[in-house]
Amino acid sequence: MARSTSGLKRLSRNAAISVFLSAAAILGFSCLALQSTVWQESRAPKPPEPFYTKLPDVDLSGVPQEKLGALLKKLNAQRCPCDCNRTIASCRNNHRSCSMSIAAARAAVADAMKR
Repeated sequence: MARSTSGLKRLSRNAAISVFLSAAAILGFSCLALQSTVWQESRAPKPPEPFYTKLPDVDLSGVPQEKLGALLKKLNAQRCPCDCNRTIASCRNNHRSCSMSIAAARAAVADAMKR
């Protein structure tokens, strides 16, 4: 009789392992299917940021007109060092309290006036 109960325990353990592995495989394939279909649709692309021509608290009056366009293009492309995931120009227009964007913008203006 001991022999038949130990065989029954093995069968139950093997059945439990099979059920667990089957459930894991089904769950894995379901996640892959959702990742490639529904979950991708929920991530809407962000609209592009506008091109800013004014930088609050930054004096652009000393920059020559021929260099102003290139400077604004640079500040609208360069990422802010404060890790806000915006450009320096966008950070200046949306987060006026950011000390890092104002320092970077003023340094770029000073550099443009030197050249």
